[in-house]
Amino acid sequence: MYKTNEAKFCIMCGHKEKEGIMIHKGFICDECANEIVHTEVEDEKYSFFIQRMKELWVKNA
Repeated sequence: MYKTNEAKFCIMCGHKEKEGIMIHKGFICDECANEIVHTEVEDEKYSFFIQRMKELWVKNA
């Protein structure tokens, strides 16, 4: 878990939060991280999460 005094923008939802995780220079808030973990492959949000993660890797490659 990543916690800071300075809020960061979540790459998934765009909300500004203080707690979450950092992945390859991108921040994912706790709420989105929890949703990602519990999303089934068949869920339409799954492809959204995959796309956002791809963008993060490509952007920071």
